Amino acid sequence: MISSEKYIELVNTVLNRNLDDNLNQKDAILAPIGENQCIIAGPGSGKTTVLVLKILKYYFVDDISLNNIIVTTFTKKAARELKERTISWANKIATYLGMNLNNDFDKIIIGTLDSIAEDFVLEYDDVEVIDNFTASALMMQTLLTDERNTDKNLKKFLKKFKDIPSGINTSEMNNQIQSLRERMYYDMVDFDSLKENAGSSKILFDIIDEYNNQLKEKGLLDYSLLEDRFYNLLMTHRITKLENVKVLLIDEYQDTNYLQEQIYFKIAEYVKENKGSMSVVGDDDQSLYRFRGAVISLFTKYNERVFKQLGIKSRTIYLQKNYRSTRNIIDFTNDFIHLDKIYLNDRSANKPLISPSENAIDGLPVMGLFRKNIEELSTDLSNLIYSLISGHSSYVERNGKKYEISINKSNPSIAVLTNSPKEVSVYNKKRLPFYIRESLSYKDENILVFNPRGQNIESTDIVSLICGLILVSIDSDSKIQDSLDNLPPRTKKILKMWREYIEIYVSCNDKEIITITGNVDMDELMDDIEGECKDLLDKSSENLIYHDIIIDTIAQTSNAISFDGTLSSKQIFWHILVPIASGAINIDDDMFDINIDENVNIMSIHQSKGLEFDIVIVDVGSDILNNASSSAFKRFPKSGGKTYSIEKYIRPYSKLSEDYSNLKGVDGAFNDLIRRYFVAYTRAKSILILVGLNNMRYGYRSDFQDNVKIPNVATGWSRDNKWHWDSLDNLLNI
Repeated sequence: MISSEKYIELVNTVLNRNLDDNLNQKDAILAPIGENQCIIAGPGSGKTTVLVLKILKYYFVDDISLNNIIVTTFTKKAARELKERTISWANKIATYLGMNLNNDFDKIIIGTLDSIAEDFVLEYDDVEVIDNFTASALMMQTLLTDERNTDKNLKKFLKKFKDIPSGINTSEMNNQIQSLRERMYYDMVDFDSLKENAGSSKILFDIIDEYNNQLKEKGLLDYSLLEDRFYNLLMTHRITKLENVKVLLIDEYQDTNYLQEQIYFKIAEYVKENKGSMSVVGDDDQSLYRFRGAVISLFTKYNERVFKQLGIKSRTIYLQKNYRSTRNIIDFTNDFIHLDKIYLNDRSANKPLISPSENAIDGLPVMGLFRKNIEELSTDLSNLIYSLISGHSSYVERNGKKYEISINKSNPSIAVLTNSPKEVSVYNKKRLPFYIRESLSYKDENILVFNPRGQNIESTDIVSLICGLILVSIDSDSKIQDSLDNLPPRTKKILKMWREYIEIYVSCNDKEIITITGNVDMDELMDDIEGECKDLLDKSSENLIYHDIIIDTIAQTSNAISFDGTLSSKQIFWHILVPIASGAINIDDDMFDINIDENVNIMSIHQSKGLEFDIVIVDVGSDILNNASSSAFKRFPKSGGKTYSIEKYIRPYSKLSEDYSNLKGVDGAFNDLIRRYFVAYTRAKSILILVGLNNMRYGYRSDFQDNVKIPNVATGWSRDNKWHWDSLDNLLNI
């Protein structure tokens, strides 16, 4: 053990972190063992540093055994980085002190709640936890059984949960059913009461029940069932491994759902018995996952809730000093988050402004790049990106002042953030991400554009190769496929595309496909197919991601449904090929690491959470032409949308019913949109650029009126229809 004073000295001299420069951080880090905290950490405020230094303080100063500390965060990647930095800094201090850590830090429990829950549950149950891909594939197979995907009552019911009133395809139905089912678990609803009142939507519960029974029979848990099982274990068992836990640290608490909160509170009971502490870290302005069940009031009212349920008093600490961005970017984001007065009522109380660090420079003003059409926009934007990558400068003069647009750094990190990174729309129209990739590749083939969510995974070359080879190997003459009566039209289209891809592949590469009769040994088949993938894997890192996702999905699904290591051809169709072709597989960000310095990164705003970039380009309207209601949900909501519809449906049956926000549905949608763009704008370190079409600035001409304005939260509109940034003249428009 060392004293607090010695620890402060070591943090300063060994880790080069002067705690006296930020007294709020110092308070959070040096708190007594028994002090519970709610740390509200603004963007770029060093919350990871605070978490690591808190852990090290518990070890070096308070002499707490590391296996009595539990730390959770939102993603596997964040957990891995947190653990790596903790071990690295611990080794530096130990080396300075001449200590041998004896691998102590291998004992610390740092992970996502799901990974930690899995470790505990597997000690009691002989089960396997399946990932989202396999769960989606199994749900799709359940939906397609007996042609349930064509049921008119089910379609009518699920349409109510769409953001845009329109038809609904099988893939969308599958996603809606999964979302509803997950929220039922996360909000801890009374299933029996909900089923009793199902009416014409009873088929929904037939599907959910059959899916759950399949998992139970096979000894499987998906993530929602895993959390539910962990909670029930905590309720019914005294968990030996938790007997001595003294510290519970929870990162990204603003995106916690109700079931997770109750799990944390059960663990906190052990912490309280041991006179330890529970600390949560988060920022309500950066809450993005309400659509996955996150409830913002669990964070904004955390102190009240934890005291009411556990009698734990928690101290609030604000971390508002920003070490990431320039002063101009900080001023811009402070202005943005305060534009909408109704939003301010839903924030944490007494929240201070974000403040720049002492070393922050003014930097360039926040810029705008708006053009009359997508072609001009993408050309000029790509030219600017290329110029910045190449280290060239360009100059703009406004109001008598000359600005040099450049960045004093070789190989700057660049992100293009958009509502959707899809490169082609559902109407087969090319979007901004497509044009950026095409233009930059034309300028320099060595520029890597990284956009793994830019395509539907089932349509990519690598997946067409893998699934096409499986398809032709087990059903070369299409007889099995033709015997399947209820395939959705899009699924048939994808299966046809795979077959055509393999025909070309075989003829161009002089290959011979060996057909398989009878049951298929999937391990052997996949080993053969792996050898065909090398050329495509060498072409791009995106292909590697798609490959790994599909291979893992096929392996896990095969293991889940096979009893002897083999599958029938029909099993392969229904459990593997048809779900993939139907769009059941989505990309999980935890499947890959982003090396942000090697690419021009195109991503959704949600993907950018927790990241920072030298240059951030935010698409605020490259595909918005007018005030059409079809675009309202992503710029200026007219209704509560899908998330509110789900909440409204399950609210009467949830244990959380009295804690739901009293906001109108449309107000919740506005708040979500404000938070989304706040996250986007605060990713930028040096340069922030808003891009879109000219009508975002000047409006458009309709049949009956000139200069029709397009309200858009991202461009400074508040929900009272006031445009605070009229014509976006607050930007340095280039």
